Parts: sequence; structure tokens; C-alpha cells
Amino acid sequence: MKKIFFVFLIFTCLLFSQTQIFLQITKNLLEKANVLLIFKIDKNDFSEKFINTFSNDLKLSGYFKLEGIKFTENIEKTEKEIMSGIIITGEKKQDILNIKVKDGIEKKILYENNYKFIQNPREFAHIICDDIVEKLTGKPGIATSKVFFTSDKTGKNQIYLIDYDGYNLIQITDLDYFVNFPRYLEGNYILFVSYQDGWPKIARMDILTKKIETLIAKPGLNACMSPNLKTKEIAVVLSQSGNPEIYISDFKGEIRKRLTNHNGIDSSPSFSPDGKNIVFVSDRDGKPQIYIMDRDGFGTRRISYISNYCTSPSFSPDGNFIAYVFADKGGYSLAIYDLNTTKTKIIKNLNCEEISWAPNSRHIAYSTSGKSQKIMIVDIFTNEIRELISGNFKCISPNWFYFK
Repeated sequence: MKKIFFVFLIFTCLLFSQTQIFLQITKNLLEKANVLLIFKIDKNDFSEKFINTFSNDLKLSGYFKLEGIKFTENIEKTEKEIMSGIIITGEKKQDILNIKVKDGIEKKILYENNYKFIQNPREFAHIICDDIVEKLTGKPGIATSKVFFTSDKTGKNQIYLIDYDGYNLIQITDLDYFVNFPRYLEGNYILFVSYQDGWPKIARMDILTKKIETLIAKPGLNACMSPNLKTKEIAVVLSQSGNPEIYISDFKGEIRKRLTNHNGIDSSPSFSPDGKNIVFVSDRDGKPQIYIMDRDGFGTRRISYISNYCTSPSFSPDGNFIAYVFADKGGYSLAIYDLNTTKTKIIKNLNCEEISWAPNSRHIAYSTSGKSQKIMIVDIFTNEIRELISGNFKCISPNWFYFK
């Protein structure tokens, strides 16, 4: 009887272990899975940069809590001495790094792959981390993602690019006129609002060749672009009719359709990932509020009722949420509207302005308002905040994406 009870207890513990890991990583997004790293690898400058980056990537993913890092000559022996939620091992075999992700209790392999070493240790770590996150969560990782933004770092507003973790800052434009609102288009191309000749036009730039061409230059305002890769269309705000209205163009800048027609202001469109809907701002009811319409301009409905001032809406990449900024007594806060439940979560006191979703639909980059404008990142499930970039200069208009 005691033996049967002991076997049952062990089975229950193993089942509980697997269930806990599953819940921590894929279901209960407020919890984090404990992870321990074990490496059998030569200690040198490359491995130090790789391991530091890899461990940081795991933490910044939002899914893991790092328990520690161990170096060993015998991975199997070291594993037997460890009781952890998840164990990740890395063993160098000639020009290959063997990565295994295991259940820390049962030691069952959850993921395994061989990676051929590349020259850049940070890039190497980012690739491996994203693979692990996607395998264990079903969601894309963000370690290989980047963020465009605009800054007056050199004294004039120009476009910059930075890794998701704040490394590798690169100045993209160096023009003698004001530019703003960078948006990734496809390939090597980005869109931005150009103030060449003193009025706002939409330009397209190949960031490798630096070639710039004007894409849309209608009379009046040309701004607030939201490209959709699936439909190869751009939602854009134009004031050629007198009021700012929302239009659809193709990727060549040809206007296909006008979607709104009101006496007030319709602006800040954001395409849903499938291209079927657009969320936008309108003051048609007297105050700026958030609305959704289908891609043909029909079926419009309001979703914001928490403030007299709501702006900067954005669809999450997985299509489940719409984030927007709203004014409250403490300044500007963030609202997350769940399209499945129609409930709204509020994250207060961020002092946020423009926003951009991470590819994992978990994190949001935002620029802060006021004199000290910087780019911050918030986890919408845990409300954890980190700084992406700041300094004695202003940073605005973030755009988070995969650059491929």
C-alpha cells in the first residue's frame, strides 16, 4: 500500500511539474517560469557576450525568471543536482552549439536544436532565444526585433534604428529637413512623413541605398500611415477634401478609396493584421474617441468610453487587442481593449503618447510626453516597465518590427 501511494505521489508531482510549466509559460501570463542555464563552453569574449545577451533575452521576453548560470564539464551530472522549472543547456561541439530545453523535474526534453556558430554573439543569442520562446509559448520572440524612432539627437529630427534591448543605435537619415513618424513597409523600405519644402508628404526610403522618393503628396496634410503587408495597402490620413479623412492607397502611393466622410477629424488609422478592419480616432461625437470600421469604411463602432480624450490606437500583431492612449487625472495612460471579451485593461501613470506593439503582442513601446521625451517599454500583462533609450534629446514615434 505504501509503495502504491509513493508511486502515485511521484506521478502526481511529475504531472504537477509539467502542468505548472505549461501554465506559467502559455496560460497564466502574470507568472514566469524559473529557468536555469547550464553551459559546457569555452570561456572567452564571444561566450561571455553570448551568455550575457542570451540570459537577458530570456528575461526580457516576459516569460522567464532566471535562477542562475552554471558552467560545467559534465552537463548530465550537473543536471541531476538541479531542481528547477526549466533547464536550458548549451554544449559546444566543434562549430556547433547544441541547445536543449528540459523540464527541470522530469528532465524531459521540450526543445533541442544544433546551431552553427556565427560571428556576432549577440545576434547568435537573439536567434536561439526567439526559437525557444516560440517553441515553448507558441508566440514569436522579440529578441531579433528592432525599433525605429525619431530623435533630435543631432539637433534636428531624424530617424534612428535600435535593437529591442537598447543596443546598436544607428542613425538612418541625415537630412536638412524635418522628418517624423517612421513606419516599416517591407524589405529594406520604410515610410516616413517628410517636411521637405515645408509641408508634410509621405516618403519612402530604401535604408540600404538611402534612396528617397515621395510616395503621396496631396494638397494639405499627408500623414499617419499604417501599412498592411497582407493586403499590400496603406491606411493614410489626407486633408485634400478640407478635413482630415482616412484613405486607402497601395504600396505605390495610388489612392484606391476614401473611407471616412465627416465634418470633424478622422485620423490615426491602424490596420488589423488580417487587413479586414481599421481602428482610428474621430471627434465625430464631440471628443476624440476610438472607433473600428471594416476595410471598406462600413460597420463603424465606438470602443472607448473611459475618457473624453482617447488617441493613438493600434491593433496588436495577433489581432486580439487594441491599445490606445487616453487622458486621465494623472496625465496620459494606456488602455488595452480585448476584442474577444470587449473588456478594457488600464495601465495608469505611464505618461505615454505614441505607441507601437512588439511582434509578440505582449510588449508595447511608447514615447513619453513632456520635456524629457524618451522611449519606454511596458509588459501589458505584468505592467513591468523598462527604458529603451533616453538622453539629453527627445525620442518620439516608435515603430517596433522585424527587419528582414
